[in-house]
Order: sequence, then C-alpha cells, then structure tokens
Amino acid sequence: MKSAAGAADCGGIAISSSNPHKRTRRGHKGVLQLHHLPLDTLSDIVSLLSFKEAARMSVLSSQWRHLWRSCIRDLVFTRETMCCPMPMSREEQDREAFIRNVECVLCQLDPTIARDKFVLEFKLINTNVQTHVDRWVAFCATSRVKHIVFDFKPGSWGKHDNSFNFPIHLFINGAPAVRSLCLMSAYLNPVPGFSSFTNLRKLMLDSVSGDIQCMLLPACSMLEWLSIVRCTLHSLTTSQPLHQLRYLCVHYCFNMQKLEVQAPNLNTFIFGSLETHPVSFIIDGCLEIQEVTIKLPTWRSDLFDYAFADHGMANVPKLSVELAIDSKVPGCAKCPSKFVNLKHLILTVDVLANDKYTSGILRLACLLELSPVLNRLELHIVCVLRTGEVLNRIEELPPAREPHYHLKTLQMTGVYGYNNLFILALHYARTAMALEHMVIDPEAKKSYVLTRDAVEEDAVHWGRRMANEHLRGRGLDGILTIL
Repeated sequence: MKSAAGAADCGGIAISSSNPHKRTRRGHKGVLQLHHLPLDTLSDIVSLLSFKEAARMSVLSSQWRHLWRSCIRDLVFTRETMCCPMPMSREEQDREAFIRNVECVLCQLDPTIARDKFVLEFKLINTNVQTHVDRWVAFCATSRVKHIVFDFKPGSWGKHDNSFNFPIHLFINGAPAVRSLCLMSAYLNPVPGFSSFTNLRKLMLDSVSGDIQCMLLPACSMLEWLSIVRCTLHSLTTSQPLHQLRYLCVHYCFNMQKLEVQAPNLNTFIFGSLETHPVSFIIDGCLEIQEVTIKLPTWRSDLFDYAFADHGMANVPKLSVELAIDSKVPGCAKCPSKFVNLKHLILTVDVLANDKYTSGILRLACLLELSPVLNRLELHIVCVLRTGEVLNRIEELPPAREPHYHLKTLQMTGVYGYNNLFILALHYARTAMALEHMVIDPEAKKSYVLTRDAVEEDAVHWGRRMANEHLRGRGLDGILTIL
C-alpha cells in the first residue's frame, strides 16, 4: 500500500510529489519527486493523460504547465470538459462560458506544435460566433491536426438555415495531415482551387449544406469511411473508383436525385431516403460487399419493385430493407437478376392495406425465388390494427416452380388480421425443404411502439388465434413456434 505521502514504487525507485527528505518503508532508498524525472519521461506521462486530467495537472507548477502546453496531443472541448454550469444556469451563460474557456486554453498553446485530435461539441447554432469558429479552424489547420470534430448542435435533427460557414479554405495544399473530419451543422462555401483533403481516411457530414460533392470528394482517393447524413445533397457520383472505401452511408439527405459510387472493396452500404420520388442509386462493382441496409419512405406508395431492382447488390450476403407495399398491387418483384449470394434477409414492410383487397401481400412469396441460397429470412409486418378476417380455412398457393434447399430459419412478426399473411407463411414452409425453425409472432416489431394499448392487445390475441387455426395441423409441428 502507498504511504500517506503518496509514494509509489517504480522499478525500485520511490517517487513522491511531497517532501523529498522523507523515507519510504524500504529506508535505504531515497524518495524522488516527479519533477526529478527526465523531461522525456514526464512528457510521456502527460501525453497519456486525458485532456481534463492534463489541464488539472497544469496548475501544479510552471513546469507542469509548460509540459501541458507542449505535450497535450488531444484537445477535447465539450460541455463536460469546459463547463460546470449551475443547475438553473441559462443557455446563453453556458455558451459564453464555453467560448471563453476554449479561447483561454487555445491562447496558451503553441499552434505550431502538431496535435492528434481536436474535438469541439457544443450547441452554438443560431448564434453570432463565426469569428470564434474561424479562429478554431485556423488553429486546427496550423497545428496540422489529424482528427477533427466540429459539432455545433449535438444530437439535433433537421436542416439549419443559420449554420456556420466552415472556413475550409484554411486547409491549404490538400491538408495532408488530416486523417478524419467530422462536421455537423455547418455550411461549406465554394472555394475556387480548393484541392480537397488528399490523405483523408474518414469523413462524416451531418446536417451540412453547400457544395459537398465538389468540395470534399474529388481528391479523397484514400477514403475508407464515408457518412453523409441529413445533408443537402443533390447527387453523389465518383469520377474514379474509390479503392480504399469500406463503409458508405448516405442517409436522409435532402433533394437527393442520384447516387452512383464505384467502390470495388466496399463492405457496408447504408442508404436511406425521405424523398417522395425513388432516388436512382447504384453501387457499381462492389465484389467485396458484405452488408446493405436500405430504408425507404413507408408513408407513400408501393416501393417493392424499386427496392428489389438491380442496384448492384446481387452479391451481398446480408440485406436489410424497410419499405411500404400496397396490398392491392398484384404480381411479383420485377427483378432482372437474382441475389445470388444473399444468405440473410431482413425485410420490414408497412402494408398500405385495403380490407377488401390484400392479395398484394402475396408478392412477398417470390423472395425465395429471388434468393436461391437464402439461409435466414426475417419478415416484419406493420399494418393497420384490426381484429382479423373470418377464420375460414385458407387455400395454399400453387407450389413454387423450384424447391428451396437452403432456408433454415423463418421469422415473421406482425402476423395478424389478414389471412394472406398465413398463406404466405405456409408457402415459405412448403417451398423450403431444409426449414428447421419457423417462428410466428403476431406482435409487430416497430421501434416507436413503446407500449401496447387495448386495441393492439386485441389484435395480437386475434393474430395468435389465427396462427393456431391456420398453421397447426399442417405438418409443421416439429418446426413451428407461435409466440
């Protein structure tokens, strides 16, 4: 156990920050204060401390303060590190204190010393602090910061008309030091001759407007991770293949018209659209693709054919799709080619249902035909709550043209109200020769459904009754589970 003086054993030498004339329990060994250590050792110690810990250490002595100024590599400016607001403090007071503390720290630091990280996260949107933003970005550029984060409204949604102008022109000659840039709630003003970030590996843009396509992407040939969320983005195209890109997310961007990316080594692709029209998108030549997630508007017309069209995803092993289908629309997906490598499909379907016409639900029967090596199918149905159709014995669909020999697990949720949902379940079971587990759950799996009211309780109860009536006694008892 350490002594009350705070001594510690470091390789046989007792080190203490208190009285140097005291002895440790070993007696024959002297006590060495921290400032007796070599400068490079002290520098290593300070460099391992967090930003907040290092700042606290800097008040102990002028030597520690000098070390902190020169050795701290990670600058993290958040409410937690910069502010200690009173419980009833006003937002304006917090903002003024935050800005004052950030400026106080930066004015003590040598901007010519290279830094690893600069993080600034604070609600500054719709305020007149552009001059401070310019100064902070200039510090990043001069200090050759590797990893940069500017979030001016953490956690918020939507477009911002009064976003800050991010002075990207301060990063000259391709800013070779910058490895990652995360920018939230900002505006990118076009700068003639800007050469982009030549060594950028990670780029995250959230609620950013301006010339994203021309400003950031042309020269970013080293990009490995790209996320563009809630931005104003008319199109995203690549003039040349991005060979290093492994992760691509384009989610809920405004005014989106077209997305066409060449990324032969892409592993993960996420695409979400809020547009009322289908957005043309294709990921070209992605032979290494492992997972694709597609989220489409669920409050508008049928998008089934669009979702399963040829978007360059034929080789993906895992596919998650969220869409809406119109229960009155007959037929099957007009997919020109099959998903030849798809093994796991997660499909969330909002059924735009009409009580008299629900045959459009049966279009989902073609999923096995489109995915010949599918191993696991999760089908999550969301439809209007109702007590259910009459419990007449249902007629099965005609047999599939070819049996399916790979599907082992079938999970269907939200199965209530419509007989065609159970006809669909039976079709899957009859077609899948290797099926081992079939789980039918009448409760809908939707993230925004927090509790079940009486109407939903009745629907779930009726769905369970329908499942037992339609699926029991059909030779499925060895694999069927009704929740």
